[in-house]
Formats: sequence, C-alpha cells, structure tokens
Amino acid sequence: MMQPLLSIVIANYNYGRFLEEAIQSVLRQGDEDMRLPTGDRIELIIVDGGSTDNSVEIIKKYERNLTWWCSEKDNGQSHAFNKGFSRSKGEFLTWLNADDILLPGTFAVLKQAVETHPDCEWFTGNFYRFLQLNGSIVEVGWGPHYYPAFLQGPHAPIAVFGPTTFFSKKIYEQVGHIDESMHFMMDTDLWVRFMKAGVKQRRLNHLCWGFRMHDDSKTAEFEDHALDGKSRMAFRTEAEAFARRTGYRTSQILRIGLVVWRLLDGSYLRGCLLSRRLRRKGLIAK
Repeated sequence: MMQPLLSIVIANYNYGRFLEEAIQSVLRQGDEDMRLPTGDRIELIIVDGGSTDNSVEIIKKYERNLTWWCSEKDNGQSHAFNKGFSRSKGEFLTWLNADDILLPGTFAVLKQAVETHPDCEWFTGNFYRFLQLNGSIVEVGWGPHYYPAFLQGPHAPIAVFGPTTFFSKKIYEQVGHIDESMHFMMDTDLWVRFMKAGVKQRRLNHLCWGFRMHDDSKTAEFEDHALDGKSRMAFRTEAEAFARRTGYRTSQILRIGLVVWRLLDGSYLRGCLLSRRLRRKGLIAK
C-alpha cells in the first residue's frame, strides 16, 4: 500500500459535541477512503483521553475511516499527539484539536506544494478564528506569501499558526517529538526547535485551519470570555520557563524585516482585504 502523504492526529477529551465536525472536515479532503484521484491518501488517527461523553460512540461511527484510535487515560494533549504520531505512517504530520476544523482544499494545496518543493520538510499556512455561537469569523490570520530564508533562523518571528503547519515525520523525530511537560506552548516550543535545527518553512497561501472560539477552550479569549486567573498564571509560568530553557528571543531586526516584507509581498493587504470581504458577507464579527 502506498505511504500516506499526510497523517492527521485528532486529540479529544469530552468534546463529543465538536468531534464529528472535526472528523468530517478531514474526510471531505478526499473520497470515502480519504484518497484523492491521484491515489495520495490521508491517514486519520484519533487519540481520546478516556472521554465520558458520547465521543467513543462518534469515533466508532467513523472507525472504518481511521488508521488507529484509542480511548484511555493519558497525560494531556501533548502526550496524546505523540501517542498518535508514534502510530503514524505518513510522510508529513499535523494535528487537529477536536473542537477545530480542517478547511476545504487544504490537502490538495499541500500535495501541490510537496510536488513543487520535494526537498522542503515544513509547510505552513493560514487560519481563521470563528465563534461557536453563530459561526461568525472574528479574525483572519494571513501570513507572508513567501518566507525568504534570510528572514528565518533560530530567532526569527514565529509566523506559524497551530495546525496550519505540516512537517515531515523525519524532522519531528529528529528534534525529539513534542515536549509532554508543556500544556500551552508545546507548538511554539516545537517550532523553535525546528528553527534551531535549521529547518526552513515554505508558505501555503491557503486558509487551512478553523479555530473554534468557545467558553471551554483552553486558550481562546474573545468578546467577554477571558482565561481565568489560574489558567493565566499557568500560561505565564510555562512561557517564562520556555524562554529560560530555549533562550528564544525574537530578533527586532528580523521582526521589522518581516513587517516590511509583508508590505512588499502583498500578504498584509491580502489579509486585510480578505477580512473585509468576509465582513461584507456577514461572516466576520464587527
């Protein structure tokens, strides 16, 4: 059997009310076997932390579409991702939180980019945040159209948005997997380790990820919803420990350089125009 081009791990714990939509957003990338006409496949893995809601019932409903799944107590989101990736066979990896969605056409755009740049180990795209209440989009995150090598490096600005990123299993294993001691900044920590290893990213000019904003979200802040004091303190403590351990500090020269570059390559204007168009359609909160 042909190696899957992409393995997606969905981590879930008592998010049964969102999980089916996340699964379907992956299935819609291809046919019933998650296969494109070219034969390239997506591999879907679900790691459930022992949910007590209807999550397992939903997982079993789609069991034929899954490469592997489990429902058992784990040590948190980071552990769940590593557990899923250890079972993966795809050339590239990404994850999806159970309350988020993979946006239409993402796999096709990734496939084309891989074919165009076969030596690239890391592709990154764009995202939007949307409200659970009415589905309105509250923010569009549109990064640079092209990220030149001279603006990348171990202290470059981090222009990566959660699960809009697709990285080879090779570099994931090379840098030592996701740090399971981290619960908020595990993605940022992974990106910095990629950067320190000299991995350069290529941009996908596509909206890849829909980030759902709802009251139970671990990190989302919107309208009148804010993180509680305990979560804020935990996030701050983890961020400070991350900075001490990695020594990561954004270069001001590179930060300014990226701002200038985004003005020149048209990506800043594209993001503004896209937000405006969605607002006119009533899809974005005012």
